[in-house]
Amino acid sequence: MTRRIEELEPKEILALAISIEQANQKALRNFSEMFDGYNQEVSRNFGEMAEEEGRHEELLQQMYKKKYKGPAPNIDSFDIEGVVEAVDLDDSEFLIFDSFKAQQVYQASWEAERRAREFYLKAVKNVKDAEMANLFNTLADMEGDHADWLEKKLGHKGKKP
Repeated sequence: MTRRIEELEPKEILALAISIEQANQKALRNFSEMFDGYNQEVSRNFGEMAEEEGRHEELLQQMYKKKYKGPAPNIDSFDIEGVVEAVDLDDSEFLIFDSFKAQQVYQASWEAERRAREFYLKAVKNVKDAEMANLFNTLADMEGDHADWLEKKLGHKGKKP
């Protein structure tokens, strides 16, 4: 059954945020490895972005440990309406190594960062805990900074809504 973010408990929102950051970190690390050897700058950029997502996950994990006991529940983003934050390459031709182009992956990453920001802004509205809301606001700002950086990499060619 698909639920809306407004229906989640704060504990579940936090767990969902952790899983999203983990998924993005993994995707960005994969991009870094794919570009390694033929475009070091792009590889380094995606490696740095993956590390940043890892720091976001650490902040969320620390908050979870502070607020709740035990491990975070497994919340699948596919079970939550409107949450599609992970870096996504829709066209299967991108999965062929030789066809990867930095601009295409930067575009997908830009879109993911924008969705991440939107997710955290929604999360802020759905938690009453001031400390958790502050963390979500901080992460929304960080994701917005990432999107701005990627937009510059794209030469302001990002598909704006």
